[in-house]
Amino acid sequence: MTVTAAPVDTPVEVERARRTLSLAQKFAVAFLGLVAAVLVVNGAIDMAITYRDARVQAVRVQQEKANAAAERVVQFVTEIEQQLGWTTRSEWARVSVEQRRYDFIRLLRQAAAITELVHVDGVGREQLKLSRLEPDQVGSNADYSADPRFVATIRDKIHYGPVTFRRGSEPYMTIGMAHAGRNAGATIAEVNLKLAWDVITAIRVGNTGYAFITDPSGRLIAHPDMSLVLRNTDLTSLPQVAAARKADTAAAPVDAGIGPDGNSVLSASAKVPKVGWSVFVELPAAEALGRVWSAFYQTLGLLALGVLLAGAAGTLLARRMVVPITELQAGAQKLGEGDLASRILVRSGDEIGALAGRFNVMA
Repeated sequence: MTVTAAPVDTPVEVERARRTLSLAQKFAVAFLGLVAAVLVVNGAIDMAITYRDARVQAVRVQQEKANAAAERVVQFVTEIEQQLGWTTRSEWARVSVEQRRYDFIRLLRQAAAITELVHVDGVGREQLKLSRLEPDQVGSNADYSADPRFVATIRDKIHYGPVTFRRGSEPYMTIGMAHAGRNAGATIAEVNLKLAWDVITAIRVGNTGYAFITDPSGRLIAHPDMSLVLRNTDLTSLPQVAAARKADTAAAPVDAGIGPDGNSVLSASAKVPKVGWSVFVELPAAEALGRVWSAFYQTLGLLALGVLLAGAAGTLLARRMVVPITELQAGAQKLGEGDLASRILVRSGDEIGALAGRFNVMA
């Protein structure tokens, strides 16, 4: 008769068995993981929805303000055009110089933004000049034939010059309108664009939001920080400015960008027709998404609380479920050691109770 020795567990196997989680621990970990997964998924969905809504709402408000600012600038330019228009009619060329001078004086009184008016005849000779800053000139015959303002006005019928700065701070723009008729000349006006500054500084978005205007080349022409404008700041490197410059051809404006200070911002822009400027209204992302981060930290707190409660509940349930199994294990061990008089006292009505009853019957 051959007797086979029972295999002996090696130290590695014994150590591995010791490190195996108990049934109660496995149940608690599974319950905790399930609850944590549900909380994390729910929190992630809520965060995504809150982030999207906050971003959309912030950009919508900024877009409305940008559109309103662009409309105000357009109205301002349109009013200047209308006021200049009656000096370009064909009958105006037939009136005397004194009458023209009187009309210019009246126009300067009615349009406070106009600081200088020049009447140039069809061959490019200055016939009349009235200014708020310089002495008046009548019949000076100064040569404007090669002046870009005159050339562009005669070519385009109406000309909007680039923004320039006088006396170190105030922005100005030339508006030229060609007279009706053949070789009738043009009226050239220098317009103070302080209104554009007033529009920009009046815009309020949140606590730290701001607005600015760029010309078609992306150069800053109006900003609450005047020093940036006076330094002739080029903003074409900013993604929102680059996108706005291409908006009429290919790319669409972006709602996320970089501010002149280098910080992330939510940006909305609107085109100013006729002059080709772009109005930007921006809000630092840290402020625009502040309530999102508050909701995020609140979600983290609820997640931590949920995990703690789930851990406590899982441990309690695991212990209640494992106690009958432990009793079954102890009773089976006694029966295995030969104590057939012992009985397993498990009163649960589930499968564990039925299994204990079978052990008792076998005993």
